[in-house]
Amino acid sequence: EPSHAEVVPEVHAQVGERAHQRDQKGKRSRRMLALREAAGAALLLQLARLLIVDSARRASLPPVTAVGLLCYSFAAAAAALGALPPASAATLEPSALAASPARLLASLLLYRSLAGLGCHLWLWLAACERLEPALGSRRLLVVLLLCTGGAAALAAATVPPVQRRYASSLAPATLFALLQLWAQSSPESTVTLVSVRLQTRRLPWALLAAVAILDGVTAALSPLLGIGAAAIYHALVGLPHNAVLPPPPPPTPSLRRQVAGEGDTTTEH
Repeated sequence: EPSHAEVVPEVHAQVGERAHQRDQKGKRSRRMLALREAAGAALLLQLARLLIVDSARRASLPPVTAVGLLCYSFAAAAAALGALPPASAATLEPSALAASPARLLASLLLYRSLAGLGCHLWLWLAACERLEPALGSRRLLVVLLLCTGGAAALAAATVPPVQRRYASSLAPATLFALLQLWAQSSPESTVTLVSVRLQTRRLPWALLAAVAILDGVTAALSPLLGIGAAAIYHALVGLPHNAVLPPPPPPTPSLRRQVAGEGDTTTEH
């Protein structure tokens, strides 16, 4: 049998190797997080540039589309300045909301990362610009509120209490409900997402799979609830049969790589 003097150095070497592996894994995770945050900041800067440079596009934004962009942007700025609780404080528990109603705003409007916020705003712009002229601003607002409330009700009814904190952020649920309504209103149109062309009816599911792969299965819970709420609304109420979705807005000359139209609609990120 090996002596104590031989075993101890071997154990120390194994412990040191495991610590080194954990340290390397932590460094890779931090680098990936930094890259994602940089990509999110780039998306936000591109969107700001688009809306600042293209005054015609900015002036043509429908009301719900414009107000939504402003609300999400100002909420992120307020959370960064400490005026709102951070996204990590998002909750739907009635007792917690009674103690701090501002946490409801965190649940409705905030993302944990710049990448999530940047993707949300671009997709919100693309989908709302198509749906709002067809449905009308008032109806679109009512539908989004109903779908957001429906997603919260689905979370309360179907998600176990121990996992409910993963569905406490309703911003992804609202976005994916919007995307699902867009997909159901024009299922045969095409979109281009990161150089991949697919039909609009597949867009919510492709993005849901991307969320699950990049952020984990639990992060996909809130988007899935939003898709479910939109599907229930469409099954019970439906969208106007005579609604004609307008063509996508033309790209500005300086931003042709961001938006390229084909068929019913195309958006690129």
